[in-house]
Amino acid sequence: MRILIIRSENGNIVETVIVEGDLSVVLKDVVRKVLEMWEPTKSDLVVMRHNHDISVKLPITPQQFESYSKFNLRRTGNMATFTIPVYVISYENEWTEDGNLRDTKVFLVAPYVDDVVKSSVEELAKEITSGGEE
Repeated sequence: MRILIIRSENGNIVETVIVEGDLSVVLKDVVRKVLEMWEPTKSDLVVMRHNHDISVKLPITPQQFESYSKFNLRRTGNMATFTIPVYVISYENEWTEDGNLRDTKVFLVAPYVDDVVKSSVEELAKEITSGGEE
């Protein structure tokens, strides 16, 4: 399986890599890498699974149908919608005055399905580190 690894800092994509491997093995490897980057005196280290919905305008190709079907593909009006697991590894963050955790540096790990998924997960990474909601 191809796995997408995205590093985002302060609303910007710093690095995007696609690797071959098992999702859980790659995820654990990324967490080990992040441990070396994490400053325990400055922030929390959080690993969280997020179900990310992606919608694509119909019609889709047979190849897209085959790929997206692995991720709970469904029709919503004139859109094909599917859900992929995205693991958010936050290693630099701060608590805001209103009690929310604001992530400034994260890695996202997700299955690489195609460039539609890649773009969507990159946008999610930018949103997370620019102070947007997950």
